[in-house]
Amino acid sequence: MDFHFLTGSYADKGTQAIEWWQFDKAAGYLTRVGGISGIDRPSFIAVHPDQHRFVACSEVADGELVAYELDKEHSAIRERNRRSANGAHPAHVCFDETGEWVLAVNYSGGNVNLYPFLPDGTLGELADAVQHEGTGPVVSRQDAAHPHSVFQIPATDRFLVSDLGSDKIIEYKLDSGAGRLITVNETVAPTGSGPRHLAFHHDQPFVYSLEELSSTLSVYEWQENNGLVHRQRVSLVPEKFDGENTSAEVMVSEDDQLLYATNRGHDSVAVFEIRGDGLVELKEITSAGGKSPRHFAMVPGSPWLITANEQSNCLAVLHLENGVPYAVQSVARTQSPVCIKAIRLALNKEAVPGTVDTIEFD
Repeated sequence: MDFHFLTGSYADKGTQAIEWWQFDKAAGYLTRVGGISGIDRPSFIAVHPDQHRFVACSEVADGELVAYELDKEHSAIRERNRRSANGAHPAHVCFDETGEWVLAVNYSGGNVNLYPFLPDGTLGELADAVQHEGTGPVVSRQDAAHPHSVFQIPATDRFLVSDLGSDKIIEYKLDSGAGRLITVNETVAPTGSGPRHLAFHHDQPFVYSLEELSSTLSVYEWQENNGLVHRQRVSLVPEKFDGENTSAEVMVSEDDQLLYATNRGHDSVAVFEIRGDGLVELKEITSAGGKSPRHFAMVPGSPWLITANEQSNCLAVLHLENGVPYAVQSVARTQSPVCIKAIRLALNKEAVPGTVDTIEFD
């Protein structure tokens, strides 16, 4: 299988705002396979477990969710159908592990929504919706509930929704038989922290919560009966940094040895070692290879990490040494990338490589 990536962006529907890329693991560069227009600001993408279908959210006031499939024979992206997002500015979407349900959150609409994903690759009608309430002390960002992401707790029927506006992480149970979301637990995050995205340890019940507004990371232990139990909180930026920053994305390495998080403003990748007890220790903070790294992807089994740098209009392929980014191997130019998701496909197509150069960090 080859490594491929889908990117979403803040481009408008008149451009190919979703793009398909092939990655050369040996050389460390991306080649553009194709793209599709017709969707405004596709800010996040969820890939189906079958790896050839996906759903994108259109982050606009009249938000939409759009289902697509990859046509491998013609190296093309085909739209299957679209549904109203049931609210303004959908910011995140995910499939459940069966691929039969799609969950999406609306940042401005303040709700979490459930849709069936049908066998023909289309989104069914809205099955359930839960409205969030609440505010926080950061008036400019926490005037109302703003759910920012939804993730399934691996190998369970539970989902966690991080609400940046109310400083809460809310746990839901998916009743797939009834097509309903049941509220199970509610965790209060540190005041004014703005929980944004989550990452999970692959073997242990540890959950890592990236807090956008405070540029911090909280470590939780998930317990089925008690929900999230707080264990640790660390900064994602250097102690002496006094500039403006909002943290963006967090992921755990395939071997559970390292945790990565990106910062917008400081424009960096923070790298932490994960201890045996699930807690983290800072290893290094280094350049993201561009401005405003809103999202990133790791390439399993290889020394590469790819950042989506919104304000630099580029995807930067970072070479890792002992797990730490130390050089930009190559740069692929694209408009306002804000999401990059890996897919595994076999494909034979020649494409034009991105702009390739190598830049070592100071």
